[in-house]
Amino acid sequence: MPTNKETETVPSLMKCWGCLFNAVPKVMIPGTQFPIGFTIVSAIFFASARCFYTFLHTEIFGFDFANPKTKDMIACSGSLTHSLLLVPALWQVLRSQPYTPTAPIANTPKYYQDAVTALLSLCTGYMFYDFIFMLIRGNGSIHPEDIAFAAHHFVTVAYMSQTRVLGAGHISAMGLMFTGEFTNPMQNTHAITRFAIQMTGDDTFWHAIHPYVEMSYAVFYSFFRSVVGPLQIIHISYDLLTKEGRKHIPLYIGIAWIIMIWGIILGSIPWTLESFEMLKDGLQVKYDKSYEYGPRFDF
Repeated sequence: MPTNKETETVPSLMKCWGCLFNAVPKVMIPGTQFPIGFTIVSAIFFASARCFYTFLHTEIFGFDFANPKTKDMIACSGSLTHSLLLVPALWQVLRSQPYTPTAPIANTPKYYQDAVTALLSLCTGYMFYDFIFMLIRGNGSIHPEDIAFAAHHFVTVAYMSQTRVLGAGHISAMGLMFTGEFTNPMQNTHAITRFAIQMTGDDTFWHAIHPYVEMSYAVFYSFFRSVVGPLQIIHISYDLLTKEGRKHIPLYIGIAWIIMIWGIILGSIPWTLESFEMLKDGLQVKYDKSYEYGPRFDF
């Protein structure tokens, strides 16, 4: 248990997530000591949130649930919630310890370990929830347009789970989560407004905010994916290959992680290039009311 001094200095969000983690039964994967209780609860939470967002978009905003665009807006709302929960807490957790990507977790305070496990489990739960609903929406298969997202979920879960098993590398995982999720609220808000303007009149607030949402998304996404992300991954890759890094993360796992994280940043190049195009266009939006999204979104 943490000492009184540790308890007094625990940042509020870290303390909150640690308490939530300890309140959930420690369900283990059979035959292991790997807890998945918080992951299961997180997946259930996001599924419940989806029900709320379904009500919000259909009953409050008045969008037609049968419209594929409405269903996509509902899904994006859940993704936005996931990011808003993670980013502030990750900021506190990352600031509380020296930033060494491959550092072990064993010698850190228990409240820190609990918060780390809670946030990694929360993210894992979201990935499972989102993958399940991809299958539901695709009638048991992944739509070709969702393959990249499904691959991202697989890589993310594999990376986070291995850091928990090894008891090291969690800082690299959380650092990547922080920079990856930081732009997610803008990206998903943009994904919502671009559809909303096609389903509402020109005098609605959706039309008023959409150009500014698209511009803010383009600014943050282009910067984080072309500057912050590559620099961060270079540092993590270097740390994984150092003598100290190899003490905590076996070389073959480190190489696999390097391939994973570079694959994600390279896989985002199409969206990065698109964000630069949006910046060049200014408030003249790319995704306007007449934009054609293809047969998947026909209604």
